[in-house]
Amino acid sequence: MRTTQLTTKQKIAIGVGALLVTALLALVLWFLLTHPVATAAITNISIIILALVVLVMNVFLIVMMWQIIRLIDFLLFELKPVLESVQETTSTVRGTASFVSDEVSSPIIDVSAKAAGVKGSLRFVVDSLRGGAERTSRGPQNTAPPSWNAAGPAAGPTASAPNPPTDSADHPTA
Repeated sequence: MRTTQLTTKQKIAIGVGALLVTALLALVLWFLLTHPVATAAITNISIIILALVVLVMNVFLIVMMWQIIRLIDFLLFELKPVLESVQETTSTVRGTASFVSDEVSSPIIDVSAKAAGVKGSLRFVVDSLRGGAERTSRGPQNTAPPSWNAAGPAAGPTASAPNPPTDSADHPTA
């Protein structure tokens, strides 16, 4: 936090202002003491103004109390039922979400996972049977799976050695 220091001119101005206010109050007090008729009139006018201010303040207080009563009435009889309804709705939504998660989504996910596992197993079996049939028709030349050849798994079919000559019995000519 920044603290500000008063300069000498500011201190003098504050002192002169305080002196003027004190002089003005002394002058008003001297006037009131020397003129009793004016003092009585000013006193009566001040009392009337003070009574009017108190009346206006009371009116404002009554209006504020009425607004507070209306606010409490609104909170008790209009907002409270709405909040209770919202609580019931959130409870229902929570229960519905729990039911859907437990009784619908989880079984569907389980069935989908098992179906994917069966599909993968069947694909493996079918591919194995196809690969076995292809290997027996080719003979003993190619014993590795189709994606694995002499160069390894990353090389692919282009890196393999040239095909050895095949027997005419493997490929009948027309």
